[in-house]
Amino acid sequence: MIVFKRPYLYITLGLLFILVPIVNIYLPIFSRGQMTILNMIVIYSIGAIGFNILLGYSGQVSLGHIAFMGLGAYLSAYITQVMDLSFILGLLVAGIIPMLLGLILGAIALRLEGHYLAIATLGLGMTIKHIFIEWTAFTEGFSGRRAPPAEIFGLEIIQREHSLILGTIVLVILAIFAYNLLNSKTGRALMAMRDSSHAAQAVGISMFKYKMIAFAISTFYVGIAGGLYAHLIRFIEPTRWGLEASLDLVAMTVIGGLASIGGSVVGAAFLEIVPNLARNLPVLEGIRSINFIITGILLILTIIYFPEGLYRKFVKWGKSGLAIIGVSYQSGTESAKSDNSFNSSKENQTSESKHEGPGG
Repeated sequence: MIVFKRPYLYITLGLLFILVPIVNIYLPIFSRGQMTILNMIVIYSIGAIGFNILLGYSGQVSLGHIAFMGLGAYLSAYITQVMDLSFILGLLVAGIIPMLLGLILGAIALRLEGHYLAIATLGLGMTIKHIFIEWTAFTEGFSGRRAPPAEIFGLEIIQREHSLILGTIVLVILAIFAYNLLNSKTGRALMAMRDSSHAAQAVGISMFKYKMIAFAISTFYVGIAGGLYAHLIRFIEPTRWGLEASLDLVAMTVIGGLASIGGSVVGAAFLEIVPNLARNLPVLEGIRSINFIITGILLILTIIYFPEGLYRKFVKWGKSGLAIIGVSYQSGTESAKSDNSFNSSKENQTSESKHEGPGG
């Protein structure tokens, strides 16, 4: 019997996905527009994984996270275009600066919880968006900041196929890091904080430390996603990073599945593919807000019929299918309920070893 275990599954799926752009170079199957959609799925998957670490695993709500993705985009564009420095440096800075700001946000979160934190982060996101508009020396305001193609070891990544290969490599690396983090003591502490902050404090978990970690890692991921976005689209303008885009990030996480790495990817894919397919239907042509309408409908239907997210439902169906052909699939937990226990006793550790870990 074949047994797949993560994170090896991430590597396998990543390598298989990389075959798509490679084949498309020599045997064009997807158009440039379709390749752009695939690239956006990868980019938003990175951002959604980061956001899921914050919302799904640590229970912290942020409605302004998309602003950090915008900041990452502007930083990478400015460093490579204006300062004429390397793409790799620009991408690292695109993650590090938002991460440092995320530490500040984590400190603010110590005093706020629930809807108060959501409102505060919404206000922060709106503030950052207007800074993008007014700080023309950095962003060029409404005129927009242009970014050059990504360049690695002297090779310009111009084709969408090459961008997809690069983005997939980054996605796999960050997914593996997230998996290892969430299956560590830190991951269990984040989930304990999510389930009950009072109980977590009672067993010695530092709210200060782990809220800072959650916000820092989350903003690093969305910053990296922004950096990749800048060099794919090569044009960044401030209105892109408003409330609607922030809610898209929330919707991706909820639709795919809270507390699920795979769910983040599924959510990103659904919100990129479904609205684009709907837009091409004759009956829906000319509706400018079709993306938001479809996103809202998907979100409502998911909450009603698949409250644990689409990914877990797909995994359940997949396991049933694989069982028929004698293949066993072992993954991280895909149920937020199974993540709810945080107990240091030997009895609970033995019990947990019989179940799947939290890396879904």
